[in-house]
Amino acid sequence: MEISITSRETIKPSLPTSAECKTLKLCLFDVFQLNTYFPLIHFYSKTTNLEGFSDVSTQLKKSLSEALTIFYPLGGRRCDHFSIDCNDEGAIYMEASVNTTMEVFLKPPKLELLNQLLPCEPNKCHPHQEVLPQLLVQVNSFQCGGIAIGLCNLHILLDAYSCSAFLKTWFAICKGSKEEISWPDFFSASSSFPPRNTIGVRAGMLNINKDSNIEENCTMRRFLFDYKAINELKSMSTSDETKPTKYQVVSSFISKHMIVSIKEECGDKTRPMVALHVVDMRRRMGEPFSKGAIGNLLWPALVLLEDVNKNTNIIDLVKVLKEGLGKLTKDLFLKVQNDTNFLWSDECAELMLEEIAEKKPISLVFTSWANMGFSETDFGSGKPLWLAQRGGTKESIPNTVILMETREGIEAWITMRETHITILENDEDFLRFALLNPSVLI
Repeated sequence: MEISITSRETIKPSLPTSAECKTLKLCLFDVFQLNTYFPLIHFYSKTTNLEGFSDVSTQLKKSLSEALTIFYPLGGRRCDHFSIDCNDEGAIYMEASVNTTMEVFLKPPKLELLNQLLPCEPNKCHPHQEVLPQLLVQVNSFQCGGIAIGLCNLHILLDAYSCSAFLKTWFAICKGSKEEISWPDFFSASSSFPPRNTIGVRAGMLNINKDSNIEENCTMRRFLFDYKAINELKSMSTSDETKPTKYQVVSSFISKHMIVSIKEECGDKTRPMVALHVVDMRRRMGEPFSKGAIGNLLWPALVLLEDVNKNTNIIDLVKVLKEGLGKLTKDLFLKVQNDTNFLWSDECAELMLEEIAEKKPISLVFTSWANMGFSETDFGSGKPLWLAQRGGTKESIPNTVILMETREGIEAWITMRETHITILENDEDFLRFALLNPSVLI
């Protein structure tokens, strides 16, 4: 199976960015982000209203140019640690051909080839002084007429919500439904949480993640928790005190078995385990952040997972997670917003589990891309058949989990060291609920 690049060009905004918008100030949480791309691949069946790949690609490029006029910072380049120069240099647009059909590629999905559908290596950490495009796109054509659109979005400005807003706008323009455009708000995040020098903040566990867990050799696996499994996990985790969400039961279940697999292979079984859950601040803050605010409006919920073993009940882990998430209130974020010294405070140190950081805990990182609207993105050929992350054995941050919704339930994309994930994928109790690398329904 071969995936060959056939063209590469730069797509510039259809109109020049106005003088008053030439510099975009980043927000405080953008400054914390690594200079890395996060990936996403949309698979679409053969289009019915546009004939031929050339016509599809022409329409995608034209609409991308118009979308970059609305999302003008994506056509710019970072000029310093705190801002983006909206200089209209544009996004990178590539085309590639795949010498097989989409059905062959997806039954089951060829995870080891997914990175070839992306326009650059995802999750690689670049030096902050390296100037990079904000957005790269690779449109892959299959022999059957199917298309896979691979995106790499620079994390400095875009989180998953922001990426989804951009995709909705691009694809709405592409299919001629401009009433569906998701109009961005580039100013609320930076005006409410202005960037600042973060030297000496009480980062605790976050410093460990940043310093020691980057670019280790890892492997990714994909598991499906169907609705039957999710309901069973919920029934095991529900009491008068706990009424857990899908995310809470699935992530708690995965946490348990990741920890068991790590401890089975790791010689030091006393090393602390911490789960970091990336939380979107928008819903908790409300307006203006709930109305199209662009930026990394993210905050980590850190929970210490003690004495976890094969006999640990999921309901106990759910309770710990709910307690950790419960600390992330609107009042907390207002404190971050209004108190310029909060990041240096003892309260922040406690939230970041600073007291155990010196013990070099093993951390698990969880992110949910559910309810972001990715599965609804339609550029004119219908909703995507499947959404993919990345694959292969490229270097990445270990012990990460990204949860994505599908028609069948929740997919978990788990990245761990090869030895750890081999134990996980042979764990009978884990596989009683999770289907390993299922086929895509096409």
